[in-house]
Amino acid sequence: MELIPEARLALSLLEKRKTREKEGKFVVEGEKLIYEAGENLLYLLYERKLPVVAWAEGKGIPAYKVSKKVFALITSVETPQGVLAVVKKLEVGLKDALKGPDPLIIGCIEIQDPGNLGTIIRSADAAGAAGVLLSKGTVDLYNQKVIRSSMGSIFHLPIIEMGEAEEEAKKLKVKGLKLIAADPAGRKEYWAADYRGAAAILIGNEGAGLSNSVLKICDEVVNIPMPGKAESLNAAMAASIILYEALRQRW
Repeated sequence: MELIPEARLALSLLEKRKTREKEGKFVVEGEKLIYEAGENLLYLLYERKLPVVAWAEGKGIPAYKVSKKVFALITSVETPQGVLAVVKKLEVGLKDALKGPDPLIIGCIEIQDPGNLGTIIRSADAAGAAGVLLSKGTVDLYNQKVIRSSMGSIFHLPIIEMGEAEEEAKKLKVKGLKLIAADPAGRKEYWAADYRGAAAILIGNEGAGLSNSVLKICDEVVNIPMPGKAESLNAAMAASIILYEALRQRW
């Protein structure tokens, strides 16, 4: 099946992280995410002309019609809406997350599940966090499951891909942030920590948690009590619970 260059690029961006990194672009699917992408949009591909297509064309954004068969090939969802867009990667750095007074940051340390990462980003956005940091070893921010789980929140706050967790934690301390780690071995319940002022909440890998080297750098290590029979909470749920305690204290 012959594809126009724009569709061929979209397919490669969907399938290969290497292409996303090389091109500095990624794909969003569906009307809501396309509206959210706004000024980051590069072009649209559509199988049927939905209102978002006319909206994009009105802003001077190219839109290319493809056949139903071609669209079925380049989409990543089972029931596509019939429109997707190629978007330029978001250019942000740590300074963007720290520019306001007393920023609240959430650090994702080697989070592997894309649904977890997307939900953490969404919760951070909802709770008014200043940014989300992703350590080396964390799932690709531009994975389609991450993008869909974030429900557009990846466009609402700075999300910064960073280096090794230990080195980045040290940098945050140098910049004056209090580091609060979530870990089952924490001796303090999460509500007993002080999240006011400049602070970073660190959430570790789903299986391994946070390394001892990272925990040693942190100012506080907190746990989430579980008096029921569940063995654990997933990373996104744990992050959301702690984020909203931070919001309650800072309100």
